[in-house]
Amino acid sequence: MKQVFRNGLLFKVTTIGLVFTVAFFAMSKTASDQSPGPRYGHEMVYDESRGVTVLFGGFGPDGIPKGDTWLWDGETWQLAAIDGPSPRKWPAAAYDSRRAIVVLHGGREGEGRSGSSLDDTWIWDGQHWQQVQGAGPTPRDHHRAAYDSVRDRIVLFGGWNGESLENDTWEWNGSQWKQVALTGPGPRAPFGLSFDELAKVIILAGGQDLEEAFADMWAWDGAGWRQLETTVPINRGFHAMGYSPDARSILLFGGRDGDQLLNDMWAWNGSVWSQLSSDGPVRRGIYASAYDERRGEFLIHGSGDRVDGKWVLDSRTWAWSADDGWRAVSGGD
Repeated sequence: MKQVFRNGLLFKVTTIGLVFTVAFFAMSKTASDQSPGPRYGHEMVYDESRGVTVLFGGFGPDGIPKGDTWLWDGETWQLAAIDGPSPRKWPAAAYDSRRAIVVLHGGREGEGRSGSSLDDTWIWDGQHWQQVQGAGPTPRDHHRAAYDSVRDRIVLFGGWNGESLENDTWEWNGSQWKQVALTGPGPRAPFGLSFDELAKVIILAGGQDLEEAFADMWAWDGAGWRQLETTVPINRGFHAMGYSPDARSILLFGGRDGDQLLNDMWAWNGSVWSQLSSDGPVRRGIYASAYDERRGEFLIHGSGDRVDGKWVLDSRTWAWSADDGWRAVSGGD
């Protein structure tokens, strides 16, 4: 029996077909205002030079990948582009503050459970997408990327290549990719990856392979990976993670440990984890998040919850702040 990741779900492949370990997503209500609507497998990145959050791709209740780009200004969503990277789910992206661009890599094409992993790289300059020429990380999806502002490098790790999980590390120097490590954290799919501005290292937290979710934490300093003694609260993958300059901490929300969906919120100050809330919006395996530095808010959009044995995608955008906790800021009823 072989196990594979498809559309963020784990399947067991047998000689007589596919046995679903979880149900596919059911239809959800659309947003009441203009917004990206219900979706999953998209990517979100905060553009600090323009003060907006950029959202790209993913798929809706019909399972069809999207290739649209949306901008959130703190009050409303605006559809910014419908061209650029081909429709896809599970890409990796990070914001390069030195050049004021979003760099996006890979993902997976195809409808429903079909599709191949991609290896193309694209740049968003605030108005347009442009494809980058030249070799880079091999085809993959469910990987992560984060920008090291001290070393001026985007660091990309892991993911699923269509046949197996990766654990290689790549860096983007502003014009090209370079593979920089083949050892470190074990092969895994959606994990947390964020730059710790205080410690000046990239932090990797959790994730999962084909058997289980992890709680281990690792730091990348540009020369190599080292495992930290501290672990993530509760083994988890598919969680949201990002750095908050206001809290001087890495924030972590949700995810899942197997079939257990989580909605807890934590902060990592470089030494210990502190729980911020245990009543986040909908227990979910969330893939996309961004920290809005201008407004001091941690943002998530979409994903969903299990209702009557089926998945229902959420159409709302949620924001968390230290003063107000969680609140829905767009979409829904």
